[in-house]
Amino acid sequence: MRSLPLVLLLLSCAGTANEVRVERHETVDATGSETEEPTANTSGVRTRSADEIPTPPAPWDEMTMEAKGHYMGEEVLPYMRTLFQEFDPERYARFGCADCHGRSMAERNFAMPNPDILPLHDSGTDAQRAMVAEHPQMVRFMFNHVSPAMRQMVGGEPYDAETGEGFGCFDCHTHAEASVAPLQE
Repeated sequence: MRSLPLVLLLLSCAGTANEVRVERHETVDATGSETEEPTANTSGVRTRSADEIPTPPAPWDEMTMEAKGHYMGEEVLPYMRTLFQEFDPERYARFGCADCHGRSMAERNFAMPNPDILPLHDSGTDAQRAMVAEHPQMVRFMFNHVSPAMRQMVGGEPYDAETGEGFGCFDCHTHAEASVAPLQE
C-alpha cells in the first residue's frame, strides 16, 4: 500500500456541538481504491487497537454509581494515565481522577463536563482556530487518542454533527462563551 500525504482539513477538536475536523491523509491501497484514514501517531503516542481499549462491563446508563466507580478506577484510570503519560510524562506524572473530572469532582458527583479543563469554542470561530494553532499537538492527541478511547470506554456512539447525538469533545469540555461569530463561507 502506498500513501499519498494530502492534508484535507485543518485539525480541530472543538466543533459546534462536538463537530470535529481532523487532519487526514489519502491512502491508495493495492487495488487502487482511495481511502481516508486519520493521520497515525501525530502526537507521539502509540496507536492502540480497539481490543486494547477497555469496554464497560454493562451498558453505561444501566451501571450503578458504584459499578461505574469501580470500572473507572480499575480500567479507565490506568488506561488514561498511560495514554497521557506517553503524551507528556512530566506534565502528567501524577495523573489521576481530577485530571478528567476536576477538583470538585466529589461535590459534583463526578458529573461531566469538567469545569476545570480548557473550555472549547465552536468550530469555525476565530477563537477556536486560535486555540488549535496554540495547541496543535494536544488537539491531535485528544482527537486521535483520548476521545475515541473514552467513547469506547463509556460505550458511546460516535458524535453525529447532523443530529447532535453521540460522544464528542463537549462531553468532557465545557463550551467557551462565544466571543466571535462563526465565519461565513
